[in-house]
Amino acid sequence: MGSNEALKNQIKAYKVKYYRNKAIKGAIISAALLLVSFLVINTVEFSGRLGSIGRAALLYTFIAVSFAVIYQLVIRHLLTLKNSNKQISNEEAAVQIGLFFPEISDKLLNIIQLEELSKQENDLLSASIRQKSATIQSIPFVKAIDLNANKKYLRYIYVPAATIILLLVFLPQFITESSTRIIKYNSEFKPEAPFNFILDQSTFEGFIEEPFTLSIKTSGQTSPADVYIWINERKIKVSKIANDTFQFRIDRLRGNVDFSLESESVSSNTYTIKGLNRPIINLFSMDIEYPPYTLRENENIKNSGNLTVPEGTNVNWRFYAEHTKSLSLQFEKEQKVFPATDDKNGGFSFERTISSSGQYKINLQNDFSSNKDSLKFQIDVIKDRFPEIVLEQFQDTVLYKNIVLGGNIKDDYGFSSLSFHYSYNDGDTFDSFKLPFNTALSDQSYYQIYSLDSAQIVAGAEINYYMQVSDNDRVNGYKTVKSATYSFKIPSLEEIEAEIEANDQQIQSEIDKTLEDAKELNKMIEEADERLKTKKEIEWQDEKLMQEILDQKDKLAEKMDELKKENAKNNRKLDQFKPQNESIKKKMEQLQDIMNNVLDDEMKKLYDELRELLEENSDIEEFREKMGDLKENSSTLEEDLERTLELFKKLQFDKMLEDNIEQLQEEIDDQEALTEETEKGEQTNEELAESQKKEQQDLEKLQEELDKLNELNQDRKNPESLPEDLKEELEEAKEEQEKAKEELSSKNEEQEAEEAEKSEESKQSEGTEQSDQQKRQKAAQAQKRASEKMKEIKQSLESMQSGMQMEQQQENLENMRDLVDNLVTLSFNQEGLMNEFREIRQSDPRYIKLSQRQIKLQDDSKIIQDSLIALSQRVFQISSFVMKELGEMNRQMEGAVETLKEKRISQAVGKQQFVMTSINNLALLLDDVVQQMQQQMASQVGQGKPQKKGNKPQMGGLSELQKQLSQQIQDIKKSGASGRQLSEQLAKLASQQERLRNALENFETGLDGNKLGEKIDQLINQMEENEWDLINKNITEETVQRQQEILTRLLDAENSVQERGEDEERKGRTAFDYDLSIPEALNEYLKAKEKEIELLRTIPAKLNPYYKKETNKYFKKIKEKTWALQWKT
Repeated sequence: MGSNEALKNQIKAYKVKYYRNKAIKGAIISAALLLVSFLVINTVEFSGRLGSIGRAALLYTFIAVSFAVIYQLVIRHLLTLKNSNKQISNEEAAVQIGLFFPEISDKLLNIIQLEELSKQENDLLSASIRQKSATIQSIPFVKAIDLNANKKYLRYIYVPAATIILLLVFLPQFITESSTRIIKYNSEFKPEAPFNFILDQSTFEGFIEEPFTLSIKTSGQTSPADVYIWINERKIKVSKIANDTFQFRIDRLRGNVDFSLESESVSSNTYTIKGLNRPIINLFSMDIEYPPYTLRENENIKNSGNLTVPEGTNVNWRFYAEHTKSLSLQFEKEQKVFPATDDKNGGFSFERTISSSGQYKINLQNDFSSNKDSLKFQIDVIKDRFPEIVLEQFQDTVLYKNIVLGGNIKDDYGFSSLSFHYSYNDGDTFDSFKLPFNTALSDQSYYQIYSLDSAQIVAGAEINYYMQVSDNDRVNGYKTVKSATYSFKIPSLEEIEAEIEANDQQIQSEIDKTLEDAKELNKMIEEADERLKTKKEIEWQDEKLMQEILDQKDKLAEKMDELKKENAKNNRKLDQFKPQNESIKKKMEQLQDIMNNVLDDEMKKLYDELRELLEENSDIEEFREKMGDLKENSSTLEEDLERTLELFKKLQFDKMLEDNIEQLQEEIDDQEALTEETEKGEQTNEELAESQKKEQQDLEKLQEELDKLNELNQDRKNPESLPEDLKEELEEAKEEQEKAKEELSSKNEEQEAEEAEKSEESKQSEGTEQSDQQKRQKAAQAQKRASEKMKEIKQSLESMQSGMQMEQQQENLENMRDLVDNLVTLSFNQEGLMNEFREIRQSDPRYIKLSQRQIKLQDDSKIIQDSLIALSQRVFQISSFVMKELGEMNRQMEGAVETLKEKRISQAVGKQQFVMTSINNLALLLDDVVQQMQQQMASQVGQGKPQKKGNKPQMGGLSELQKQLSQQIQDIKKSGASGRQLSEQLAKLASQQERLRNALENFETGLDGNKLGEKIDQLINQMEENEWDLINKNITEETVQRQQEILTRLLDAENSVQERGEDEERKGRTAFDYDLSIPEALNEYLKAKEKEIELLRTIPAKLNPYYKKETNKYFKKIKEKTWALQWKT
């Protein structure tokens, strides 16, 4: 069985090789057939140029034949090779093998047949099969088939293959064109033309929405004249560029485009231009986030890449792109490319803080290209500018109290601080304070009034200052700018004094001019009043005159306003740099009040009413009435200005006198200090002589000031009596100063001769020292004498000042009391006359006599008016209201007289009642003035100057004046004078003693009842006895002794007053919080009662008892009525 199995395997191998040989043979034959078929169909196409159907038939026939041949000759055998069931049988294989191997013959076939039979007769057949198998087993069956025998079929391939190769070499279009036409049977192929279209198909790509240019070239035997293109179903002529070059431009490529070319019946194939998409930005925006300090609102900018932003601005770009794979930004001056963030939805974003200017570029990219257009934009960074400051400053060169700061600050975005820096007296460090400003505005003005430090600002001081502003730049830090540094220098005291003096002179001159204007106004009013009295209707000349009156009044009012301002300004400057004593301050205030009340509202109202009458063309009667009122008031205006001028001169005199006394004291102190330096000998004679020269110059300046004082005094209506020997004493002091200077500056001739003869240095030095010492001693003695002379001058001026003030005040007080007395008398007389008129009728024979008495009362009132006007020019306490009440009294008095002339008794009685009211009001006002004068005298009798603290009366100077009076009495007694000369001297002394007594009485009114008051009462009695002796020319030893006792008691009283003042001051410190609660009505009553008592005390002794009694009744009634009214309210 084993040999049979081997035979079967050999047969099986034979079958495999058999079918393989078949496949190889079929492949060679198939190739030959295919090549022949290829040549046949190409020949047919090349020859016949079939249409699309014919080419399709050829192509598919070729494909079918090729598939059939290959299947039948190759594939079929290969499939059979894999499938043993379809292979030849073993018998057929045995026959084929037997035919190839003669030694086998039919043995193999027999074995196979016996094998089939062995299935029935196993033993016999099996032995036969094994026997026969053994004989052929060694023969390889596969050798029956020779694969190399197939090479003989290759000759069938050589001929068609060689033919094709030759055609490709010599006639390639036979193969290429025919094959192409057959393969592309759907394509239309034109007949071969005399030229061909040459297109570079690699350029058949363009970008949508962009121009596309198609370049066409021709080649062949001829060149066409025109070429047309079929595109979008339109035939368009192509532009000819050269002989064989054409171009066609598509302005905007919309997408894929098919086209073909045509020229002279020659058509090209159909080509396609592929439309590609470039990356584009459909929309982009920038979110601008400005630095917070700029106070600008954040904003969003769309579709604009240019920026103008402040430094430090944060920008967030947002792009919405199509056909874009990546997006990046590149900034100028930076090599790095910054990719934007892709949100995968066609959006890109990039964020950056801008710090510098420059261009930036946006780059887009996809698989085909980048963005065509250059997306370049500009960023302009606005650097934060330095702030600007403008300072417009006004320096208070009048009172040197303020600096007005104003100006403008400007910045691009705002400010963080605005401050004022200042330094006093060239200090190295500057103090500062901040000014408010509006943080919301970048361009704004500022205003500040800086009040100078009163402790730092003195005459000769200086302040340096500047303004400083800082912006709010939080990116680079605050930037600060300051203005120029200014200097405000306060003039020296000498310059300020000179300026004040010049201002005083200017004010005085302006008052003079204003007074002349007032006189002119008064004349115009009188002229207008006289005109209107004689006319029935007003004429244009009258209207013109009244308009001139109004213009003159306006001019006058303007001048007065300016005068008030200048005087108030001068007073403030004086108070700041050269404070005056309380007395002068009070006078300055009173004078300012007087000036303020000149041309008051009531008078202005009259002129305004006149203006209204002119505008309304009123009746002439109204003009007459109004001009009458103006005439009555115009004289008051003139009197007020005259009074103002005289009081101003008096105030100037008082101030100048006080200044001269103070300056003289400074000269005395300087001279005494120089004397001490001279006695010490620490300075050289030359230095001392130079210092002495300066003292001489200062004394000469003082003499000039005293000369000005004398000129000012002589310019007054009531000049004071300056010391007669003042000039001589000054000359003596100057002579002593000159002697001292000569002693210090000149050399002794004898000493010079001695110095020339002496040869020894020690002796020469000793002699020189002795000579210098002698000169200094002589100079010191002369300096002391000069100081003594100046002290005498000072004492003389102070005595004159004290005596002048006391004498003038006493005289004014007595005159004021007389006026009050006369007013009381006038009031009683008017009251009696009014009662008599009430009892009579017009036909009564007493009517004429009573009317004459009314005229007499009018004359008396004018006398009172003249006296009060004269007194008002000396007394500051008399207010303008007093003068107005005086004018009202005279107007009512004149009205009473006029109504009596017209025999209108009832109206006259009414006018008389008004007269009484005015008289009473005037008496009460003057009574208040008397009280004020008494209080002032009580506070000034000490040194002739007001005290700085308290209002208690002082009596420090009465003893000195009493001592001088006693010495004068002794001198007269010793002189032995007689006759008229003695009478005049004694009368003068009696007057001085009376003034001292009155001053002491006024002082007593300020004391409460105590032992000190009893002592003063005794002094007053003794003074009255001395007055009696002087009046009777009875000067005895008793008189002299009494004077000594008065002086001793005055000194004791002064010490008691001083101790009392100290005790009261101590008490005031411990009990100042105590508040005594008194009902208002009772308090008013006590005040009224006190005034009544005070008034009665001041009634002079010469007032007869009848009027004294009537006066008491009168004031008692007034006080009772006043108290009753106050109690009800």
